[in-house]
Parts: sequence; C-alpha cells; structure tokens
Amino acid sequence: MWKPNEEFVDILLSMGISRNVAERALLNTGNSSAEIAATWIFDHPDLTLPDIPITVDEIEKLAGSVSLENMNGDTGSEEEDEELPEDYDGPYKMVFVVNMELGMGVGKIAAQVAHAALGLHRELIDKEMENSKECGPLSCWEDYDGERKIALKGENKQHLLDLMQKAKESGLLHYLVSDAGHTQVAPGSNTVLSIFGKESDVNEITGKLKLL
Repeated sequence: MWKPNEEFVDILLSMGISRNVAERALLNTGNSSAEIAATWIFDHPDLTLPDIPITVDEIEKLAGSVSLENMNGDTGSEEEDEELPEDYDGPYKMVFVVNMELGMGVGKIAAQVAHAALGLHRELIDKEMENSKECGPLSCWEDYDGERKIALKGENKQHLLDLMQKAKESGLLHYLVSDAGHTQVAPGSNTVLSIFGKESDVNEITGKLKLL
C-alpha cells in the first residue's frame, strides 16, 4: 500500500496545507519532495479545493478536539495563557518579498513563495541543530509565535538584492529564489526573497514595504 513520506507531509502541514491535500500532492509528484509537492498544489488549485473528502486522521483529530466541557455546554471561551520558556526571546516572523516587476500570475507567485519558504526552512533546521537553547529561533517561532508569515511587495531584482544585503549585515537568515524559467519568467530570475528573524529586526529591513 502506498504511503506518503511523513517528513514531507510535516513540512507541507507547517505551511497550512491540509493532510489530505498534502498526501494527494505527494502521490501526484512521485513522493519525491515537499517542494515539488507544494509547487503542484499551487499549480493545481482547482484540484485541492475543500470539497475533497478529509482523511480519517483529520476526522479523528476534529473529533478529539471536542472536549467534555463543550459537550456539557461549556463554551471554553477562556483559555489559559501558555507559559513561555525562560529563554524565549521572540516574537519571530518570516517575510516574503515578491519581485513585482516580473508580473507573475497568482499561481506563479504562490509557487515561488513556497520555494522561498521551504528553502529558508531548511536553513533554519540546520541552524537549529547548532543551537543549544531549549527554545531556539525556529522552535520559538513554531511553538509560540504561530509561525507568523507575511507577503510583501518588492520593486525589482535590485530591490530584493539590496534587502538581502541588509539581512546579511543584520545576521538574519534569508533565502533568494532563482527560478528555473519553465513558465512565465526567464531562467535565473530572482522571484522571491524570504527573511527570518526577530520581528523587530525584520521590521527594520522590510517594515515600510506594502503588503502583497
């Protein structure tokens, strides 16, 4: 029986993609990588709409979220504040600066942002392995910051390169996508720049850019 690569599934889930859609994408792309699956998802939005039946795992997860208090009429509107670890120094966030000069379509932009997210996420994983803190930047962002992500408008290639240089000088992890040029843009086009770091540090670089 065919089974998806769970590591790839976890990466796609972290991007807000449902498990059912993630598994379908991996099946259609030969279970080869999360990046290729993400690109397939954004290139086939008509095949990943919510009318696809959810999986058994999702049904069980939804069923498990209904507490006894809710069944007894308790709305559970008051939530306990999650205690932050002592070495938490966030909040952190990830931003995506899109090269608007290229005139990419919505699906193309989505695919390129996915490339930027996965590329930067791989670098964050490598960096986290070098970190001895209980709450490193990546784990703080994933566990306590809601994996905050924002898409912004960049003017052109030079604008992205200038922002990347500022990120480098500030010690912020970043990833610049160079597209293969199969569709819409020329080979080697710089489509999206992703930057990750403390929110205050990232805002120093991208805080004045307009939302996509």
